[in-house]
Amino acid sequence: MTGVALGSVKGAPGVTTTMLAMAAVWPSDRPLLVAELDPDGGVLAARRGLGFEPGLVTAVAALLRGAGALHEHTQALGDNVALLVAPSTAEQVRVSVEAAGDALWPAFTAGDGDVLVDCGRLSASSPSLTVAQQADVLLVLLRPRLEDVALARDRIPVLRHLRLEPQLVLVDDGPYRTDEVVEIVGAPVIARLPMDLRTADALNGVTAQQRLARSRLLRSVRAMVDELVAAAPRPRDHAVSAEHP
Repeated sequence: MTGVALGSVKGAPGVTTTMLAMAAVWPSDRPLLVAELDPDGGVLAARRGLGFEPGLVTAVAALLRGAGALHEHTQALGDNVALLVAPSTAEQVRVSVEAAGDALWPAFTAGDGDVLVDCGRLSASSPSLTVAQQADVLLVLLRPRLEDVALARDRIPVLRHLRLEPQLVLVDDGPYRTDEVVEIVGAPVIARLPMDLRTADALNGVTAQQRLARSRLLRSVRAMVDELVAAAPRPRDHAVSAEHP
């Protein structure tokens, strides 16, 4: 399995949309959990016309009681994809994530499936930091423009000090080439995604989902997902390695 945390250092570069795009192209034979932990509040329940419960609040309450399994608190996002929605208020998300503490990530990974988590904006005070620290991969989304690149240049060393090793995902066009961002920020770029508002609206439930597979965004995201999945051992690989260290 693989666990991927997604976040940003500034503004809203499309973390939630990218996570939904990744879920849309994730291999269908690999169960997937998609979780919202954005400290600014969840948006997927409202966008998808879902209830806030079951969700993060009920999952954390059960976790603290030592009762039930995480899947009992998820809702279906698609075939073989489960969604853990967060409440829309920042305070509720922060209280829930802080209450769960280090126990949240083990609950996410208790099954055999892969995990995608929206951690929102990352900082030393973010309650989702412990989840980002435990993920196998941390993707930081960034627009390749002056103010974003300058902030990332200062913020990435802070994240490294916090035991995080971010890989960058560049979103939209900008004056900086990929190699320039790598040199300035000092972190690898795993993908460059186009701004595709039509696909973003469809993924977020604003418009009907039609012909998404051919969209520029999903083609780019699929290449990134293929790379992440190829680098991750399947559940049976973990079993073999455990028996034969």
